[in-house]
Amino acid sequence: MHRKIDLHVHTTHSDGRSKPKAIIEKAIELSLTDLGIADHYGGLASYSIISTSHLEEYIAELTRLKELFQPKIRLWIGLEIAELDSLPFNLLNRLDFALIEDIEMDPRLGYFLSHIKPNLKVPVGIAHPQIIFLENTARILEKEGIFIELNTHYPDRYHSKWASLVWKKLVPTNIRISVASDAHDVKRVGSTMDAIDFIEKNNLRDKLLTLRQHAKP
Repeated sequence: MHRKIDLHVHTTHSDGRSKPKAIIEKAIELSLTDLGIADHYGGLASYSIISTSHLEEYIAELTRLKELFQPKIRLWIGLEIAELDSLPFNLLNRLDFALIEDIEMDPRLGYFLSHIKPNLKVPVGIAHPQIIFLENTARILEKEGIFIELNTHYPDRYHSKWASLVWKKLVPTNIRISVASDAHDVKRVGSTMDAIDFIEKNNLRDKLLTLRQHAKP
């Protein structure tokens, strides 16, 4: 199984403490093959990208770094989106993927599916979901092609007793699973082994998302 993936880290563009270049260089040092940067979008200006001009700068810088480091690592440009109102879809569709917060349950999931997802042309996942809330929505997520994230910053969200019961119901589905450290500095980049081990122990290895299958031409 591939063990060199981290698809959710933050930089100084939001509340991270390390610049994008330093994050990428650390990932290369750790021999990661796939790195997803997903800074916060929406919410308070103190920890998020909130303007379209900043978002354009973010995409431009990461695109430049993606090309610069392409021989050494696959960099995926993403966002962790908190607010669902007035989204700039023209810019969001230039990303490689998007993570949406807190859409495990209705009514927020229903709103997302009816008002947001039809306008997003990139792979979409749920950031650090509470797995126990997926029992009644798993088939919807499967149908809509929404992946879920195992985030090692919140291991209790997938390791709990109740979560383990839900996992048994997720195994037969085709829901894809990403692994992420949610690193906010270079020290935690690549810290996804707990999630990888969990996937293997629960016979979920065939569901691991790498984003390569969604790569833009």
